Amino acid sequence: MPGNREAPANDLTGVNCAECREALSARLDGEEHPGESAAVDAHVEGCADCRLFADRAAHVTRLTRTRVAEPGPDLAAAVLAAAPRPRRPRWPMVMRVALAAVGLGQFALAINGVVLTGTSGPAHHGVDLAGASTAHFSNESSAWNLALAVGFLWVAGSSTRASGLVPVVGAFVGVLGVLSLMDLLAERVDPARLAGHGLILIGLLLVIGLRRTRGGGGDAPGGRIGRPTTSGRASDPRSDPRSEPAGRIGTAGGGLTPVAQQDAA
Repeated sequence: MPGNREAPANDLTGVNCAECREALSARLDGEEHPGESAAVDAHVEGCADCRLFADRAAHVTRLTRTRVAEPGPDLAAAVLAAAPRPRRPRWPMVMRVALAAVGLGQFALAINGVVLTGTSGPAHHGVDLAGASTAHFSNESSAWNLALAVGFLWVAGSSTRASGLVPVVGAFVGVLGVLSLMDLLAERVDPARLAGHGLILIGLLLVIGLRRTRGGGGDAPGGRIGRPTTSGRASDPRSDPRSEPAGRIGTAGGGLTPVAQQDAA
């Protein structure tokens, strides 16, 4: 009779088969729209084809998510080989070579001072000042020049050693500069003698330059040893997402469960 004819299966719940299967696929992917669950479930109960589709889709999804992952090719070596190599700045090497030359110059000054003291006449040895002869003061100067030469050559061998030499040579250059100026004004020193001190000043500048290129002279790049990486406050484990227990999407844990363990599979 008219009005008593049974409606088609896809009209029972206001959701047709295409829409139902699309919603089922979204449910398996965790993207189900809110409010569709009841209508979709009602349609599946009354539609054998959609019920079969849901079972097959769930089976395929389970196989896909629980399948052992096949090892892929290791492309790390190929990527690293194709990547452009970073260019190292040339200035550090130039400064190290220049510092080595300064060290050799200081070494020559030290040897020259020792030779001149050994070949000087008796008058040079007989002058007494503060309990020492002029020859002894000359030997002290030669020993200091030799120590500077060794220090400069040591830093030239590895710029990570520059930090320890900066305060010593810096203090020496500062005091020597003031005293040399006083002696020059009092005419107690020949200007040609002061020219020899220029090597020490050049060496100091090179050591400082190498220290800056190493970010502090061998410490960790961008910081010093022992510097905390945070603002100094102890991290709150409750605010660290890595300390949260694993859970489902949208739960209090905020984590993700393995896909093989989801109910949708």
